[in-house]
Amino acid sequence: MEPPQSLDAATLQARKSDVLRAVQADVATSVRGRYTAGAIEGRELPDYVSEDGVDPARGTETYAEFTVTVENWRWSGVPFRLRTGKALGTRRKEIVVRFKPVPHLAFADEQPEPDVLRLQLSPDGIALEINLNGAGDPFDLEREVLQTTSPPQDLPAYGLLLKEMLSGDPTLSISDVEAEQGWRIVQPVLDAWAADDIPLVDYPAGSDGPA
Repeated sequence: MEPPQSLDAATLQARKSDVLRAVQADVATSVRGRYTAGAIEGRELPDYVSEDGVDPARGTETYAEFTVTVENWRWSGVPFRLRTGKALGTRRKEIVVRFKPVPHLAFADEQPEPDVLRLQLSPDGIALEINLNGAGDPFDLEREVLQTTSPPQDLPAYGLLLKEMLSGDPTLSISDVEAEQGWRIVQPVLDAWAADDIPLVDYPAGSDGPA
């Protein structure tokens, strides 16, 4: 969102609503998946459809991934890839910013990986993955990670939200407009999935999701 004039609830909700109105989902590149048998940290998991209470005929997803674009002056042309899933190999919550690679590196035989900024959630932290000149050879690039982690919060995110709600402070709550815009964004994806326009793909439990 654009910088708000103040941090009161009405202003924050208005700025968030502005950016949500500019968001569009790319249905064609969305991914819907369901995990098959696998292992996580040595623990064997059966197919999702073999779990108690699961109806295989319903085609329930355990993985969702799709790209959205923000059609405004600041973010036009920047893709935002959203992904979430169950039974993945690594449990993490993070926002990953991948920087564009440099157009040309005179001394590198291969194009190095782009710099990556990771904003980690619960626990909060920041990690910056960058390419630096090697210690022994100034013409050699080495991958380094600069990282810091914040102390744990007294309350988890939902606990803080409930605390603010009980005290009558709506700053962290979403407005009706935000909720409506959120459904507007995802509804085309849900409709395409319900119509089986996007195939349901398998991924093994303990993996990073569908290939």
